[in-house]
Amino acid sequence: MAATGVSGPGTVVPVRVVATRSPDELGPYRRALAPRFEVIALPLLGEEPPEPTEVVALFEAVSTPDLGALWLASARAVAPVVAALQTLGIAPPPAFTVGARTAAAARAAGLAAESVGGDGVAAATALAARGLAGLTILAPRAEGGRDDALAILAAAGAAVIPVVAYRMAQLPATAPAVAAGLAALPDAAACLVFAPSQVAALARSGRDPRYPFLGEVIERARLNRRPSVLFRKSPLGIIS
Repeated sequence: MAATGVSGPGTVVPVRVVATRSPDELGPYRRALAPRFEVIALPLLGEEPPEPTEVVALFEAVSTPDLGALWLASARAVAPVVAALQTLGIAPPPAFTVGARTAAAARAAGLAAESVGGDGVAAATALAARGLAGLTILAPRAEGGRDDALAILAAAGAAVIPVVAYRMAQLPATAPAVAAGLAALPDAAACLVFAPSQVAALARSGRDPRYPFLGEVIERARLNRRPSVLFRKSPLGIIS
């Protein structure tokens, strides 16, 4: 796949790619890929509050004796866990986060937070290298969240407590940002998919006959649970 097109001497025509992120989350990707790529948002999922039983489970989890750390893989997990800690009057333990954006959100909420890596596996590997034997780590996350990073922490000796802090639900195809992202897919050089939940949402959106190539994108994404760049041209492949 050609990375760029040229319309005249010294003029770079960016290649269009679609990313399954909301418009406000695209800043780092646009900066990293400019000027060779134009990144279009396709926000497939929107945040919803947890079920009442999940709220109870979260409160029980933050009350775990000798809780030593928080594992925050998403900025969305910050507010629910901080609210639970404050409601119960529990002093928050240090937080280790995936990505600087999550760390910034955690600090803004009053947590002592450190980003230990830019993606879940890398962050968990870096934290595990410090030695985690005997440490109890609470991991608030989305319903159906990924387990690969948590498995690394557990293998390093940590007692990991995953708990649902929020849910993600499919956004309607008629939502303006979703409709714009779907409309950009047929002519896009690539679709960036970041989580299994987005693969499932893409599958539901991909039932539209305008997007017949999504079947192969989705099947290949199911075979690789890490963040992936999914090319649909020349031929479809995955670069992780």
